[in-house]
Amino acid sequence: MEKPVKNPREALNLIAHTWRRSAGFLTSIEVWLMVLVAATAVGAVFLAAMGDVRSLLALGFVVGYLVLRPVLHAKGILSWPFL
Repeated sequence: MEKPVKNPREALNLIAHTWRRSAGFLTSIEVWLMVLVAATAVGAVFLAAMGDVRSLLALGFVVGYLVLRPVLHAKGILSWPFL
């Protein structure tokens, strides 16, 4: 178990260390594609609740990517398993 952080300098060092260790994960294009799909799904639900027809376009993008993703993996365009 890590010792508790006692001052702001230790907190900043811990944050910087965490960002450095996660840099490989955050540079993956697939991570950002999934973040985009998740944000689009939330937007589609919001637009649907507002009764906007554009929700169908956003939902189509989400479903299209989730169907296309295994094809991209099979062709080797996206790496498997994930990173």
